[in-house]
Amino acid sequence: MSREGKHKGAVVYSVALHVALVAALTLSVHLPSLQREAGVQAPIQASFVDQSVLEKRDQAVREEQQRQQREEKQQREAEQKVQRERDETVKREQELKLKQAQELKDKQVRELKAREDAAKREQEQKTKQAQEQKDKQARDQKAREDAAKQAVARKQQQQAEDDLQRQLAAEADRQQAERSGLMDQYVRMIQDKIERNWTRPLSAASGLDCVVSVAQAITGDVLDVHVASCNGDDAVRRSIEAAVRLASPLPKPPNPNLFERNLNVRFRPEI
Repeated sequence: MSREGKHKGAVVYSVALHVALVAALTLSVHLPSLQREAGVQAPIQASFVDQSVLEKRDQAVREEQQRQQREEKQQREAEQKVQRERDETVKREQELKLKQAQELKDKQVRELKAREDAAKREQEQKTKQAQEQKDKQARDQKAREDAAKQAVARKQQQQAEDDLQRQLAAEADRQQAERSGLMDQYVRMIQDKIERNWTRPLSAASGLDCVVSVAQAITGDVLDVHVASCNGDDAVRRSIEAAVRLASPLPKPPNPNLFERNLNVRFRPEI
């Protein structure tokens, strides 16, 4: 039952109690008259209740009601105070729980961010190290390539210098051989072999004078031949070209430095 219901019940109970007291007093006042009426006919007498008694009775009822109201009010205030304290306690507990939950959440967020930052720094460090390693490998590779290029360049330069020295030496040797008459000897050897393999056509006349261009291999094998200039007819030209091919391989020079791949041989047979 609620506090308001208890209050109403107490008031009703108090009023009923006082009504019962008033009725009992009234009955006690009138009871001798009733008894006399029931036994012997007695003359009717008026009886009065002392007004001061009624006032005291009403005052007592009011005081009792006021006392009960004060007690009920005090009880309600005490219960309300307890309820407020209970509500405050529940509120503080809830606020504490919320605060603890928020602190836990903030802590988890900080820890997560710390882990993410650490992972990011670690990844950045790995990336930096990988890039540094890659750069070092690139520098080493470039250094090796530069060294290789320099070595090739030095080798090529040395080769060129050696080739030049050989060419200069060969040219000097060739000039020396030419001055010594070995070049003329080499040319006469070629001319003699061509003439030995020449079959004179009927149209060939005395005073024949032709220049023959000959391409030969290092072995002396004839690679190509054609008559550059000649005072003979086509038959004479063809016979000379045939003689050159039959003379293959041509004689080797007495000095290797006199060898030439492309020769211009003068053909002047005695007819």
